[in-house]
Amino acid sequence: MLILMAASAEALRWTRRDYEQLLLAAPGEPLARCAMVALCGGSLAGFAVASLLQQETVAEVDGLVVDQYYRGQGIGSALIGASMAWAANAGASGVRLEVRASNAAAIALYRRHGFCQVGIRRAYYSAPAEDALLMQAPLFPTAPV
Repeated sequence: MLILMAASAEALRWTRRDYEQLLLAAPGEPLARCAMVALCGGSLAGFAVASLLQQETVAEVDGLVVDQYYRGQGIGSALIGASMAWAANAGASGVRLEVRASNAAAIALYRRHGFCQVGIRRAYYSAPAEDALLMQAPLFPTAPV
């Protein structure tokens, strides 16, 4: 994850310790988190991280990254779909995220999954400095399988 994150300008800037805490967190803590990975031929093609505070009704997609080599193959769509399914199963009524204002491909992906822009965060990103679009999508309960 760290190598993929470092290779992507759009990715989260989390440390190894941040990922370790995410992956080793005990169930039942006030912050539920989920990490999903996409593998292609045994290689890490992408990952997504989502979270939900117990007192919140809206989950957050903290980050979604697809390796440049695998973009345009539906991996981002699968990861955002899996994040939304996890959030619905965790009891969230919606999902929100931030995206760089210049990241047209990601914005289009999120719109295809029902996200709408609900705000803007000025100078949210650094290196380079850029605004973030705040986007949100409603979730609908899933039927038991």
